[in-house]
Amino acid sequence: MEIRNSSNLYMMLMYVYMKAYREALEDFEYAVKDSTYVDLALLSVKQKYCEKIDRIASEMSI
Repeated sequence: MEIRNSSNLYMMLMYVYMKAYREALEDFEYAVKDSTYVDLALLSVKQKYCEKIDRIASEMSI
């Protein structure tokens, strides 16, 4: 693989990762506002974030 192509792939993966991270943080913020149980909100967002990362990883491996 050429360096230019691998650099583009790296940048694309970083973009996807950061976008998923930002969405997870927004989800956590909403969950905390709606819940008095911060631990449950955190676990919920963690699960949702892992699902997003797994979905993206499966799409990338196809």
